[in-house]
Amino acid sequence: MTTWLIHGFNVKDGGKQTVGKLADYLYDEVETVDYGWTFLLGLHCTNRKAVNKLLTLVKPGDNIIAHSNGCLLAWHIAHTLKEDLNSIVCINPAIRRDAKWPENLPVLCVHNHTDWVVQLGRVWGRLFPFDGIETQGWGAAGKYGFTSRQPKVDNWDSGETYWEHPVQGHSGLFKSPEIVYWGGLINKWLYLTNLTSER
Repeated sequence: MTTWLIHGFNVKDGGKQTVGKLADYLYDEVETVDYGWTFLLGLHCTNRKAVNKLLTLVKPGDNIIAHSNGCLLAWHIAHTLKEDLNSIVCINPAIRRDAKWPENLPVLCVHNHTDWVVQLGRVWGRLFPFDGIETQGWGAAGKYGFTSRQPKVDNWDSGETYWEHPVQGHSGLFKSPEIVYWGGLINKWLYLTNLTSER
């Protein structure tokens, strides 16, 4: 079983300073996927190529942890592989909050109500709805969580003050000391999900 880390849009380091930091806190074998930097107008082509690349790498029973635009890629992979994935963790996903996932796929959405970046993405997605893969485009789930009320989809608002280390902004989870706390929580969620998986 491999956990794939997928970075967001406008990243030049392959996600090393964002989702790649989670590798230190995960118990599974971890692989980081670098789909490269691209200008916003070229993103639809980059997304299509990235999904095709990931479909050759991700195997049944694997997990995906994605950030921002990477969550859109994870959504497309999940719908291509159907229920063959073990689980998906979306961190501040730049996809629509009414997105639906395959029914038996456990999904954790770590969002926060201070994420204004995904609000801009939602506006962009409405102006230019074609994302180069399918009709599911950018939205503000990173601010609101997923609202389709699917039983296997969990939403954690990381900006709430009841957490020991609340998060602010679109990539605040990857700062220190937040990364240590949230890396541990995500790892526990993955571990429990893997324990109870019927796959």
